[in-house]
Amino acid sequence: MFSIQSSSSDRELVFLAPQGDYFTVELRGKELQACRGVYACTDSQGLAALFERLASHDRPWSGTESWESLETEFSLTARCTPLGVVTFAISIHGLPGVPEAWKLTAQLTSEMGQLPSIAANARRFFSV
Repeated sequence: MFSIQSSSSDRELVFLAPQGDYFTVELRGKELQACRGVYACTDSQGLAALFERLASHDRPWSGTESWESLETEFSLTARCTPLGVVTFAISIHGLPGVPEAWKLTAQLTSEMGQLPSIAANARRFFSV
């Protein structure tokens, strides 16, 4: 397990239970909670690489860095302000086309200084 804790709220993005091509992602907070199994196929290393790219920046960057699961049930996009505040835009959704479809989109903030630790934890998590 590894997680990204918000620097400005009680929100936490948690990565759990890696099993082959699957892992579980959970977004927790006082006002929201969603949990979903994610099929990453062979691209879970792509998510670890995203965190490593983010950690490799020695200064705030412009633009966005993103990753989306093969079946689009989970996506993560990161932006950075000139002051080094990193905002993760998170999207998690259930099965499309079902009668009670659902989708949660939210943001979580962190700091550039936390990115090396997040990247190291992601690499360990996805190397299992």
